[in-house]
Amino acid sequence: MDNSLVAWQSLMRRQWPIAAALALLLLTELLAAGSRHWVLALAPATLLAAVAVISPRRPVDAAFIGAVTIFGSSTAYSLLGVETLQVFSPVSPSETAALMVLIATVIRSGPGRWSTASVVVIWFSGLYASEVRDAVNARWRLTDLESIFPTFMLFALAVGTGLYFRARDKDRQRTVTHAVTSAQQLERIALARELHDVVAHHVTGIVVQAQAAMIVAEKDPLAAQRILPSIARSGSDALTAMRRLVGTLRDSDARIGADAAESATADLAADVRKVVEDAREIGPPIELRIDLRAEVPAEVARSVLRLVQEAVTNAHKHALNATVIKIEVSSLEERTRVVIADDGQGSAHDPIGGSGGYGLVGMRERVELLGGRFSAGRGWRGGWEVFAELPVGEAKQ
Repeated sequence: MDNSLVAWQSLMRRQWPIAAALALLLLTELLAAGSRHWVLALAPATLLAAVAVISPRRPVDAAFIGAVTIFGSSTAYSLLGVETLQVFSPVSPSETAALMVLIATVIRSGPGRWSTASVVVIWFSGLYASEVRDAVNARWRLTDLESIFPTFMLFALAVGTGLYFRARDKDRQRTVTHAVTSAQQLERIALARELHDVVAHHVTGIVVQAQAAMIVAEKDPLAAQRILPSIARSGSDALTAMRRLVGTLRDSDARIGADAAESATADLAADVRKVVEDAREIGPPIELRIDLRAEVPAEVARSVLRLVQEAVTNAHKHALNATVIKIEVSSLEERTRVVIADDGQGSAHDPIGGSGGYGLVGMRERVELLGGRFSAGRGWRGGWEVFAELPVGEAKQ
């Protein structure tokens, strides 16, 4: 699904109460219209309401468009002699509500200086409307304190609402930042444990081979020499693994989740099949394809296993009505590729907000720290797709 379409759908899910309230006000004004002039006045009011509904997309632009609409419509009404309904402000109730939405939205989401400027422009558009629009029954006058007070109260309410949501958004952002920072530490700890396991494996092999060489050195020096290349290879592998994983100790953001690497063996294919078999018991059918044409380093194999488990877990949580999960793990001479895709309809919530976790963040971090590429998003046939490509050789630091 196109990203822009998804963004618009998400916006309308959030904004439908505002859209419904503004539509109700517009309908009420239409039914209460005392002349054809009031009906004509609903056109710019409808435009202003539409701008208010979509204002979270570009709040500053929407605020200025709203102010320009008030300036323009007020001028047109003055020239044409159009009467408008005024209750609590110099503009109609629907226009008043739309302007309140614009003010609250731009204060909540817009940059500081631009937010202030746009609110001031909206205020001046209201003052301009109070001077040039003909009021029905003269219900609103700039010089009448009793008329001005409700307008100031509505303006203060809009500003206060915007400031409240701006403060709440900052608190939420701080909470998310703290959670991500904590997750960074967790992923680094997990990878540091893997560093210990992988290097310990290689060093143990070096020690065993060196001891064997010492035993046979006096009786068969040539046998000892034949062992030395193997020791050198083991040492080189240990250094490569150490250089690859030690980079994970820098700052990063991730989450461990269920750590598949804890139970990893030297057989990547068997480990992946075990994860898949366990997952088949609690979710939709899984199609697995494994094509390992090249040896996969231990540190890469552990990360592949982690990716498969996390992606399958996410599919179980978020892929609504999924009928199949497809997993492909392949390895060539220079890279190992992992693809996990499902045909679900997507979750009703965003992954982070819906699950409270940071699995995608952790997967991306792990792959990028190993010098690979990672992506996750809607598949071209629908559903969700996770793609990762990890270098089999030494990662570039």
